[in-house]
Amino acid sequence: MSRPPLAIALALALACAACGEPAEVLVGEGLLVLEGATLIDGTGTEPREDSVIVVDGDRIRRVGNAGDFHFPDSARRRDVSGHFVLPGFIDMHVHVHPEARIETVEALLDFGVTTIRSPGAAQSAGVELRDRIEAGRVRGPRMITGAAFIDGSPSRFDWTMPVASPDEMRDVVRQQAAAGADMVKLYWDVTPELMAAAIEEAHALGLKVAGHIRATSWTQAARLGIDSLVHSGGEGPTWELVPERHRAQLRPLPYPEYYARWLELVDLDGELMSSLIAALVDNDVTVDPTLVVMESLYFGDDPKVLERLEPQRAPASVVALWGPDWRKRNPFVFTNPMGILRAFTSGKEVFPVALRIVRRLHEGGVRLTAGSDLGMPWITPGVSLHRELELLVQAGIDEADVIVMATRNGAEGLSLEDQLGTVEAGKLADLVVLSADPLSDIRNTRSVAAVYKAGELVYSAALP
Repeated sequence: MSRPPLAIALALALACAACGEPAEVLVGEGLLVLEGATLIDGTGTEPREDSVIVVDGDRIRRVGNAGDFHFPDSARRRDVSGHFVLPGFIDMHVHVHPEARIETVEALLDFGVTTIRSPGAAQSAGVELRDRIEAGRVRGPRMITGAAFIDGSPSRFDWTMPVASPDEMRDVVRQQAAAGADMVKLYWDVTPELMAAAIEEAHALGLKVAGHIRATSWTQAARLGIDSLVHSGGEGPTWELVPERHRAQLRPLPYPEYYARWLELVDLDGELMSSLIAALVDNDVTVDPTLVVMESLYFGDDPKVLERLEPQRAPASVVALWGPDWRKRNPFVFTNPMGILRAFTSGKEVFPVALRIVRRLHEGGVRLTAGSDLGMPWITPGVSLHRELELLVQAGIDEADVIVMATRNGAEGLSLEDQLGTVEAGKLADLVVLSADPLSDIRNTRSVAAVYKAGELVYSAALP
């Protein structure tokens, strides 16, 4: 009479234990086992060579090394020796245009992005796309989405929802929550009074608040309880790194003069920077630098930068949004009717300083994440997130820390760290298999061989 599989597995385990090699017996149907890769688990610990990752359904069941487990015959065992396994990447700054939404989210998956935050979208477009992805009708990363950007009134931007009073702000936040938004995005001219109302109402409704702000300083926003801030080298933090006595004369200057004068006045090693860092750390604010979009704007007339950003790899529906001359220059910089934006290319000397700001924030203990600001010209789904990682390394941050930013820190910034961001037992099985080591060269994060989202193989370049 034949022995059942479980009995055989137990017998093998006992035999191994007798030999001094105890192994855990795993039972269950349809287990997925990735064996032999070097695991970079997103926690910042040393890589685990010859790893074994056991996936049961949509979850990681066990993580160990060769010989640690015995599997039933039904297990699907994948030999990924010579590869590197990481958590799925999290792009914390994605704006999905309705005209290109399907191609955008599909391309993101193919580059290893398994979760995105869309901080601002047309009133219902983000919610609708999120729901279609969750229902399995669209192939894409899981999505945390906001609705329309909320700005002070009057707003200088036609894509925002302007509000004039705290009561109106509360009403708008409630409307966005009722429409299904996961978060709220505040924009340039939201004052501290309006921001306080937005944060209080949003938090009462269980929504996070992100800010791309100017009228309220980063320090003020942090103390008011904002959850995250974006564009760390841009307008938001930069003017508060200038001594207060010079700010009034600095802010009204047109951009070419503003940049030149700011470079003379800014002090990245003084008390102002220390105070800003303390406010961000003490109030647990997540910062999304989006260096790649700064590169595309400041160097929007430089063909060498165009080559580095690889916009030719964008889906056709994304490229169509950029207009006919995008191969010559960044169309946002040159065709937007606001001179304030066209003048960005006069700020090339600011970019190295922006890199230094990011490094100082990291050294000070601020939680940094990775985001591409997808939706802007030349910002290409997936490609631009990997370029963002390269720029973070260029800023002077270690490759291992950058990987944590693109994985665990993103999950923490979304308050999803119990589900995402690291390769640990109990987490969702979002996994990226690379064919080259990203710790030796961060550009190797592009060497995507396979992508698993919640245990399902959603992209494969080389693996069965």
